[in-house]
Amino acid sequence: LGNLIFIMGLWLVKKRFLNSSWRMMLIVTTVFLLLLDSFFITLTVFDVVRNQYFYLGETVLEEVPRAANFVVSTFVIVEMADHGNEGLVYGLMTTAANLGSPVARAIGNQIYRLFEPSISSTNNYIEDTLAFRRTVFYSFLVSYGFSFLSLAVLYFLPRQKAEAQERKATWSRRPIYGYVTVAMLSVAFIYSLMVNFMSMIPSTMCLEFAGGDGCNSALAKPPLSSNNSNSSNVLLR
Repeated sequence: LGNLIFIMGLWLVKKRFLNSSWRMMLIVTTVFLLLLDSFFITLTVFDVVRNQYFYLGETVLEEVPRAANFVVSTFVIVEMADHGNEGLVYGLMTTAANLGSPVARAIGNQIYRLFEPSISSTNNYIEDTLAFRRTVFYSFLVSYGFSFLSLAVLYFLPRQKAEAQERKATWSRRPIYGYVTVAMLSVAFIYSLMVNFMSMIPSTMCLEFAGGDGCNSALAKPPLSSNNSNSSNVLLR
């Protein structure tokens, strides 16, 4: 059903929004996705509705705006690529996009360890106190804040294919831009790899860098779950 709705979303973008502003499409779909997610999350966290079918229904409703986001990302790759470097541009753009989730999870591990009651403690999820529900809800608000913050860089996204072609023709080209891009992606990859792996290894998950409370503190506390970001899988959608 989700794939069918996704296909319908692609058809809708083709028929109605093919020439719409890419920036506006991303703003509208991002805000819609965050509002939709916050509705389901709030009802689930505060035990208003806790039903797996209700919660999974969100993924079906998200398919249309996700289809719009997919089309925009595809258009950008097509317009940015020149003859002969299509594979390089596609690889670079998809690498940057795919790094978003692990980097966000790594940052989340380090931020969420500051929350009290601890959202990395399995016992807190079992007890499910009101104070802990509020903590989990606040953690989602932090993730939504990062998502809204990401909209600030939409200036660097062309509005449409004509502006993309204009930028390619008029903006300066320097090797340093490529070096900086590759360096940033490499640092992001190494950082996310280190934090996420350390948070899964029993001997290192207690480290503050990995999102733990500190190995000295962990000796006096019950063992933590292997994933320190249970309340939010990602910060930027």
